[in-house]
Amino acid sequence: MGATRQKDRTEERRILDDALRAFEVVTGTPAIVLPAEIVPQERGVDVAVRLGREGTLVAEVKRTLTPATLGHALAQLQRFKRPGIIVTPYVTPQMAERMKALDVPFLDTAGNAYVKTPEILIYVTGRRVKGEAQAERPVRVFRATGLKVIFALLCRPELTAAPYREIANAAGVALGTVNTAIKDLKRLRYLWETKAKGRVLENREALMDAWAEAYPRELRPCLKPRRFKVANPDWWKTEDLAALDMWLGGEQGAAVLTKHLRPELMTVYGDAHFADLARTIRPAKDVIGNLELLQKFWNFDPHQPVTGYHLAPPLLIYADLLATADARNLEAAEIIRERFLV
Repeated sequence: MGATRQKDRTEERRILDDALRAFEVVTGTPAIVLPAEIVPQERGVDVAVRLGREGTLVAEVKRTLTPATLGHALAQLQRFKRPGIIVTPYVTPQMAERMKALDVPFLDTAGNAYVKTPEILIYVTGRRVKGEAQAERPVRVFRATGLKVIFALLCRPELTAAPYREIANAAGVALGTVNTAIKDLKRLRYLWETKAKGRVLENREALMDAWAEAYPRELRPCLKPRRFKVANPDWWKTEDLAALDMWLGGEQGAAVLTKHLRPELMTVYGDAHFADLARTIRPAKDVIGNLELLQKFWNFDPHQPVTGYHLAPPLLIYADLLATADARNLEAAEIIRERFLV
């Protein structure tokens, strides 16, 4: 394990220990980390805890938790197929209310908590972390431009060993950004390089999860999202989106891929020719409208499943769904993950 990843694990353990101590102080309920030999032996499960006399809870430690990343955390908990709890440095009162409404257990280092089992119900909110909490600045490769590079490498794996200039063109970033991103990915042990094989992605699934978690927080807000109301919700079935360089993402893309979701919001990437489309579909600006338009941020033809429709890459559709933290979308996201991403 690289030094950076070991540092991350150490920080996560500190957060967990602090949260358990705060929980004990505030509630008077014992809280312990379970010994490694009785932690569930499942992929992705690193640590489990026991609160009071309750059974094992798989702990998902998040160094930051925001509305944009809540869906990703919920998806990871659901993947364990057993009771779990989210542990994070701080949960705001607004986030606490949302997690309680979703029935998602949590602990934070200030002593805020929501735990609901057949034997106990604990809900604490409004407590503040002592001192000023500093927002953690993500590693450069997980900021907006670095995420574009990762996206290109995940969607087109053959680019991993390509010249930097080719990667920069595909990701739509400066050459220097690629150089920085590759260095960071090596340091984080997501990429390695040998004379025989050149550059190779490692821990692809973990990198995909990290990208999906960072995307709604760092990159998506930079894509100038806009909302509109369109009277005919089926307009996309007859328009030539490929000619307009427009791509279906989010719920609509998931509905096409899975045939499992009835979309309420259509997300479209690619606004360069929106004026041409607008003459046909006549959208009206509406902050809660049924059409969301964002800039396209990649410059390559993704390997697409054959559907007959112009879809954004499955990884992007997956990330869009996670960002909603909506139960029906999380279910569709897991189907996409299993069928198209892992």
